[in-house]
Amino acid sequence: MGYEMDMSQESEKKQLLPTGWREFEIINCEEQISKQGNMMFKFTFTDTEFKQEEEVYAVAIPKKRWFLKQILSACGVSAGQDGVYEWDIPDVINKLIVGRVEHEEQEWINRNNETIITKQAKIREVKALEV
Repeated sequence: MGYEMDMSQESEKKQLLPTGWREFEIINCEEQISKQGNMMFKFTFTDTEFKQEEEVYAVAIPKKRWFLKQILSACGVSAGQDGVYEWDIPDVINKLIVGRVEHEEQEWINRNNETIITKQAKIREVKALEV
């Protein structure tokens, strides 16, 4: 019979991106529902230097959309006079932005039931790329 496996998303272990402001290209965006049932957008940013993908989540519910607003503004999408942003996913795809990378500890349990603490890169803030 054999096996049929889609391995298009497989890659080597990611390296830890350096901290600080880094240039990214937004290569994907999709609407999703969070575990809590809230609307959000999952963005895929690619670091332009290391060609490494990072997933970024932006909640899309009132009073919690500050990160989504940063991403839209960084992509040149602005609000109307009434403060309403009218946009669609193609408005953010292939846009170059900069993101501030920080390292944070991530705790997890391995197969031997041991607690492991590793560092991971987290994009905390984004803004427009100044040319």
